[in-house]
Amino acid sequence: MLEMRLTIHGRVQGVGYRYSILNHLEQNQIMVRGYVKNKPNGTVEIVGQGDVEALKDLRRFAVAGSSRSEVREIEETYLEIGEYTFDSFSIDY
Repeated sequence: MLEMRLTIHGRVQGVGYRYSILNHLEQNQIMVRGYVKNKPNGTVEIVGQGDVEALKDLRRFAVAGSSRSEVREIEETYLEIGEYTFDSFSIDY
């Protein structure tokens, strides 16, 4: 199992980006646990835990985001983990 951490740069706050991530996972029943969160510097942080295919799907959607967002850059790191540290996927405030 992997943990993926993404930092999303661009116009991603105030445009429904976090909600689009959560809705995508729920509507498509993508089994990822973690969170999506606005950061004070204007970026969005996504932490997802799951299998490789689920995380690839999340990464692909993170590039697209909401219809009003504009993703310019994504920083990403991956870490092998033994077990989940989150119970579900949510928007963190």
